[in-house]
Amino acid sequence: MRSSARALAPLAVAAVAAALVGCSTAPTPTPQPSIPPGITAPPPTAPAEPPAPEVESSLPPEIAGVDTSAWQQVPVADVATFRIPPEWSTEEISGGLAVLRADGERQLALTIGAAGETLASLPTGCVDAAGTPVGWRTLGLDRQDVTITGATGVAFGAAALQLGEQWIVSMGLRPAAEAQSPRCPIINAFDSEQGLVSFGSETIVTGSGEGAPWAVGSLADAQAYVGSEEFATIRAILMSLELLP
Repeated sequence: MRSSARALAPLAVAAVAAALVGCSTAPTPTPQPSIPPGITAPPPTAPAEPPAPEVESSLPPEIAGVDTSAWQQVPVADVATFRIPPEWSTEEISGGLAVLRADGERQLALTIGAAGETLASLPTGCVDAAGTPVGWRTLGLDRQDVTITGATGVAFGAAALQLGEQWIVSMGLRPAAEAQSPRCPIINAFDSEQGLVSFGSETIVTGSGEGAPWAVGSLADAQAYVGSEEFATIRAILMSLELLP
């Protein structure tokens, strides 16, 4: 009987060990979906921008013989507004806006309220594109009175200016007396309650840089331009300026 007990003892130990191993084995975890690295929650939806406020104009649809009823009304911050044809555009520049023709060429620039500037503070010398004093002469091409709230004695003025051998066309809003009898330097600017306002082909006319498109080959070319449709369009744009209270 002792030999039988010794034979059974190893079997009992093995059974207990197997039972213990079975109890200590952890269950296989259920696979979880993986999230690719770098993926986060979608960003919150940005609120829709409110529509730009419509700017009301007090001017009639026809300006200087041009029907502007289908034109765009362009707001300038909270200080001014003017009109441009539907196929024209604007772009921001330092202190204001540039007005671009349908083909993208810059034609005009509007700046308002340059810090510390007045008409009397602008340079008075007559120089060419290189900054060299030269002989000059001018010829008035057109003049139209304009009424602008917050400014007095303003007119649209167009002139031909000869600086040395170069002829330049100038168009802009100026004090009425200077628009009537243009002298060099031609400055397309006037004082207002909003500060110094410059709206024209150039502020100080030199026919260089941004004003290069206004250089022409001769006085006859300048005079012929006055009869063009583009001249009438640009005159109406300039005369559509309104300063807001």
